[in-house]
Amino acid sequence: MSEKTVIQRYITALGDQDWAALEKLYTPGVTMYAPTAWGVKGVEFLLKFCQEIHHAHPGIRAVLHDEFYSADGTRAAFRFALHWHNTGSYFGNAPTGERGSSIEQHTVRIEDGRIVEQVVGVSTLGLHFLQKEAWGVAYVTDAVDPAPEIVSAPQARQASPAQNRP
Repeated sequence: MSEKTVIQRYITALGDQDWAALEKLYTPGVTMYAPTAWGVKGVEFLLKFCQEIHHAHPGIRAVLHDEFYSADGTRAAFRFALHWHNTGSYFGNAPTGERGSSIEQHTVRIEDGRIVEQVVGVSTLGLHFLQKEAWGVAYVTDAVDPAPEIVSAPQARQASPAQNRP
């Protein structure tokens, strides 16, 4: 059997609660961009966040469905599902008993086989809805993407002097 990829090791460590393996996959100064934590730096935060997800959803299962890498191996994109049942507290918030699946897409930047940046995208909102509605977790608003623009449309226009008046 061939060696597991960075992303396969990530999903396995996340699902198996192998915090030491997960920590080794990140650089100490990793930056995460997620709906509830934009631009948060540090592996400590990521580990605590993952541990709280497991505490809130004992037996949560992570399933990798797609993974793609740039030709030079410095970027990866992947899609995975989390199958959860909320029977534990989440950052001190009481369990609700709700259950469901969350499908997410992440992109990561990789240096020397370790994740230095992770951007989280969510397709299904069940888990995130639970975090917001039941527990009051605030969503990030006015997020600026950490990557440079490749292309945008329409092009940004300079406001006319009349548009700048109160």
